[in-house]
Amino acid sequence: MDIPRIFNITESAHRIHNPFTPDKFATLGAALRLQSEARVLDLGSGSGEMLCTWARDHDIVGTGIDMSSLFTEQAKKRA
Repeated sequence: MDIPRIFNITESAHRIHNPFTPDKFATLGAALRLQSEARVLDLGSGSGEMLCTWARDHDIVGTGIDMSSLFTEQAKKRA
């Protein structure tokens, strides 16, 4: 199963998908009090930006799942 093609077209060049921003990722990561080596599951992970950001900033380990094969491939390359 894949998401509608129009979403792939409009969002494919974005590292962060709406409605998130880098500031929101940082705020959420701080609010969760992520500890080093915590394991995070991200459902609807898009291009993996949140997990990659938190891995860099909080030293977490993450698994992302997304129904878009395009975004999953982008996430694998990003990771």
